[in-house]
Amino acid sequence: MKPYILQETNWKNVKAQKFEVAVIPWGATEPHNLHLPYGTDTLETSKIAEIAAGKAWERDAKVMVLPGIPFGVQNPGQIELPFCLHVSPSTQKILLTDIIKTIYNQGIRKIVILNGHGGNDIKPMIRELQVEIPRCFFWTNRMV
Repeated sequence: MKPYILQETNWKNVKAQKFEVAVIPWGATEPHNLHLPYGTDTLETSKIAEIAAGKAWERDAKVMVLPGIPFGVQNPGQIELPFCLHVSPSTQKILLTDIIKTIYNQGIRKIVILNGHGGNDIKPMIRELQVEIPRCFFWTNRMV
């Protein structure tokens, strides 16, 4: 059980810590040619988040990696392919906003968004949210 991976930890571990940073791995679910899994973007980004959080945890950083978000913005070139599960930019913004506000209201002020999908344009969403929730974001684009 890793205490810095939300899907692997429990309430006992969570309530014993005062977390300062939340990491949101964000990917997509789409075909990646014939040889890679549909979840490549989310799997890779979640793994990068796990490794980075593990190193930070070893240095006493109180960081929590949230479950990877598997829904990227629509790719018009793949939308007709079976099980290509994209969402619109407005849906993505609503989801991001709800997650950020929830975490913020729980006392987390540092949020890292790891974007693993080239179609996700998170920067404009963050600019809008910074007006509502100032000094709360750290962000990186296209991890892989």
